[in-house]
Amino acid sequence: MKKLYISIASIALLSAPAAAQSPNERVHVLQKRDYSVKNKFEVSAFGGLSIDDIFTQHYSATLSLDYHLDEAFALELMWMTCKVPFALGDKVEGSDPAEYKGDNLRFGNHYTDAYDEVKNDAKLSPSNADLAMINNFLGLSVQFSPIYGKWTLFNRTLGHADFYLSAGGGVASTEFKNARGNWVDTGVYFVGTFGLGFRIFLARWFAIRLDVRDFTFAARVEREASASVEAQVDTKIRNTMFVMLGVSFLFGGEAPVEIWSPY
Repeated sequence: MKKLYISIASIALLSAPAAAQSPNERVHVLQKRDYSVKNKFEVSAFGGLSIDDIFTQHYSATLSLDYHLDEAFALELMWMTCKVPFALGDKVEGSDPAEYKGDNLRFGNHYTDAYDEVKNDAKLSPSNADLAMINNFLGLSVQFSPIYGKWTLFNRTLGHADFYLSAGGGVASTEFKNARGNWVDTGVYFVGTFGLGFRIFLARWFAIRLDVRDFTFAARVEREASASVEAQVDTKIRNTMFVMLGVSFLFGGEAPVEIWSPY
């Protein structure tokens, strides 16, 4: 019986290497990250629109510069505009606070049909603070990418992507359109930003990005005095959420590590 046990053990040991080397066996492993972003700069351009306000509608153009500290963390400098930069339009003489004409300069700031219906049909109007809109924003944020993965399209091509969260702050200039149809500058505010995004790599140097960003600021707008109403100040915490789609170009960083894989 002892000889039988020894024979069985010997057969098992000899057959193990043969089984591991079987051409029919597929071993799936998680490989080293192929699309490394460590120490890379990323330049991105976005087009966006706001999605959360019933009375206002923003269309934005955005540029950002990211520096990837490592695979998980990055610093991002962002500039977003909804109007022609540094162009205010024609100033209305004698206006205080200053009023400007020139809707063509505010390519991204509009009021919705809901605002027109409330104003024209119900003879009402939201507070001026409800109507404050972002003109230009400049800010710095931290980006954290906790999820990295691979995807395949119809089992023909293999792609890479990562999911990220962002948080930061900056400053924004704002204005609103008064009852006379003129734009009134409402000042510069500190803005907090929070968001999430998805980056799909089409090459080591090129990616498509989809971002959702929330811009939060405390609007403080003066209401004009009239014969029956004294001058007042409207205040409100404004949240404007943007969906932004763009492209990214990555450069610098470390040389990519070539990884061979049959899959």
